[in-house]
Amino acid sequence: MAEVGPWGFECVEQPGGLHILETEFIPEVIDPDSHEAVGDGQPGELVLTNLGRWGSPLIRYRTGDHVVMTRERCPCGRSFARVEGGVRGRFDDMILIRGNNVFPSTIEGIIRGFDEVAEFKIIVDRRDAMADLRIELEPRDSIHATSLTERVQNDIRNKLHFRPAVSLVPPGTLPRFDMKAQRLEIRT
Repeated sequence: MAEVGPWGFECVEQPGGLHILETEFIPEVIDPDSHEAVGDGQPGELVLTNLGRWGSPLIRYRTGDHVVMTRERCPCGRSFARVEGGVRGRFDDMILIRGNNVFPSTIEGIIRGFDEVAEFKIIVDRRDAMADLRIELEPRDSIHATSLTERVQNDIRNKLHFRPAVSLVPPGTLPRFDMKAQRLEIRT
C-alpha cells in the first residue's frame, strides 16, 4: 500500500496470514458502516496509523481491506497482531459478476466512450446464485440510439468477458449527479 508502506509479513511457521508490524503501525479493525471497533477475531476493515513516516504521517487511515485480526500468540513466537488468512477482500465498490471482479468505474469508462450516452445506471441483481448486471442507458438523442444498446453490450463483453443486459430509457429519465456518482444499485 503506497500510502502507508509495507505493514505486514508472513511467517514460515503459520503461512496464510500476515503479522502486522506493530513497531511501525497501530492497527485497528472497525465495522466499515458504524466505524466502531470490532472484537478480536471478528471481520472488519483494517485501519492503520503509521509511526515511522515523518514526511507522510497517516492517522487512522482506512485501508479498505477486509480482514480478521487476532492478538493470539503465533506458533512462531511473535506477539504482533496477526491478520488471519491475509487480506480477504476489499470494502470498496468491486462487484462479482459471472466470475469476474468488476469495478463500476471500469463500466463507466466503457460507457463514457459512447458520445450518444447522456446518463446511465448500473443495476446488480443478486437474487439468484450468480449476480446479474443490467445497465440502463439514457441517450442524448432518441433518434440515433437504435444500435446503442448492442454496441455498449458488445464493448463490455469484449473488455470484461461477460454480457450485461442493456436497455434504453427515455431522455431525461435518470437523475444527474453533481459529485461522486451513485449510479450503482444493488438488489437482493
